[in-house]
Amino acid sequence: MKRIITLTLALAAAFVPLFAQDFQKLAHRTDDPTAPAVYFTTDISAQGLLKVYDALNQNIGKNVAIKVSFGAPGEQVLDAKLLSGLIAKTGGTMVDCNGLSGNRWTAAMNLALAKENGFAAVGKTQMLDDQGDIDLPVNGGRLLTYTRTGSRFNDYDTFIAVHRFKLHYLPALGGNIKNISLCLASRSGKCLIHSGGTDANRFHNMSAEITMQSFADATKAALDAKKNWAFINVLDSFRVEDSCRGAQNPGNIGIIASRDVVAIDQCAVDFQIGLAPADDATKSAWETQHQVAVLKYAEDLGCGTRHYRFINLDE
Repeated sequence: MKRIITLTLALAAAFVPLFAQDFQKLAHRTDDPTAPAVYFTTDISAQGLLKVYDALNQNIGKNVAIKVSFGAPGEQVLDAKLLSGLIAKTGGTMVDCNGLSGNRWTAAMNLALAKENGFAAVGKTQMLDDQGDIDLPVNGGRLLTYTRTGSRFNDYDTFIAVHRFKLHYLPALGGNIKNISLCLASRSGKCLIHSGGTDANRFHNMSAEITMQSFADATKAALDAKKNWAFINVLDSFRVEDSCRGAQNPGNIGIIASRDVVAIDQCAVDFQIGLAPADDATKSAWETQHQVAVLKYAEDLGCGTRHYRFINLDE
């Protein structure tokens, strides 16, 4: 019997997230009543996602866009079924923009990928740039004077950005800052961002500093262009695919939501770096590798604040 109990405890421990959920240790958590709220649940389901979204009390307009990433071939993408309750409540259309894989990668191919990855099964899907581009001015940007997205961007009055937050995946910080800057950009807009505003026609592999500043500039443009935004990050188990020393799959953490794009991405970083079972030098290396300084650049531009009130809806 003792052996059975020991084995049972060991199996149970295997399903505990590697990143301890000691919420008091979230680095940018504050009790300041003026700080933006970040709502949290451990329930990674359609019901859990709707729970944190409802806490935001967003005014739902007539035309709702749910900004997601339909992914690329072989990419670990958001579980589309998580969006079913949100779509039922808002009547939203899931939207994305084309990538930089050349003219061979068309809007029709992206929509086919959306179908392959399960998005078309839960609601309407659309490429914002399938009928041309529009420019969005960047007010006070460091590098960009404008960014570029699809013309269908103007068809919507309400935006909900939902992202699967995978820290150890791509070099540039994943999250909703990327979702509403680079991923909201059309092909030409992506060229502008990658080149630091110098080239709208070709991809450039620029420094991390230029990338971070351009992401922040483009985020500012999106927030200025449309005022009614809500943001959701899904922090679930994913396969680590980068070269960071000591990187681990964080396991299932939960879902967070906020009206502040900087706060929600900072909270996600606080979970996946700040609460990680790693030494300080390793955590610092992860911050550099994943260009976490973009959060400070975005904050300095007025896109939001890195400090947040953490509200656990499971309590």
